[in-house]
Amino acid sequence: MIDGNVNEFVDGLYYGDERWFLYKGVKYFIQGWVKNNNFTLVLDQMEPEPPNPTPYVPLWTMTKPYDKRSEVVETFLSAPIWDGKTFWQAEQEMEWVDC
Repeated sequence: MIDGNVNEFVDGLYYGDERWFLYKGVKYFIQGWVKNNNFTLVLDQMEPEPPNPTPYVPLWTMTKPYDKRSEVVETFLSAPIWDGKTFWQAEQEMEWVDC
């Protein structure tokens, strides 16, 4: 990961930390939260802004009980979101940015 430690980036996902990053010039935002003992992780494309579907649909999202939050993060990390690559296959092309 460019300009950041990839292990620190991923560790924060388990706690829902907000992360901004670039992949091939596109800016993304990922965040998580706990509500009613469920953990949700959501990935959005921020720039360029994608077409605004109604209703709003994130690029990727998953919710599971809080004690299964590791499954949510592991599913995100293994999803072929990045030109058919998983996070681990594409992370060397990602840049961690402030926002």
